Amino acid sequence: MRKKLKELREERNLSVKEAAEFLGISESHYYKIESGLRSPNFKLAGEFAKFFGTNVDELFFGNELDESSKKRVAI
Repeated sequence: MRKKLKELREERNLSVKEAAEFLGISESHYYKIESGLRSPNFKLAGEFAKFFGTNVDELFFGNELDESSKKRVAI
């Protein structure tokens, strides 16, 4: 679910600590969000998206949105 977060962070050669500091949260909280153990509130999700230069849907729901669109049936 959160593979995208880790990929984007690693593409930028950032540690969890560096990303967490920029976002103003603890390393533990960041790691839990990245690993899918916790979900960010709406405001923090927006901060993640801004930080990584993307949008909330793509960042947190990208694969889920892709899968759900495949299941739609044309009427």
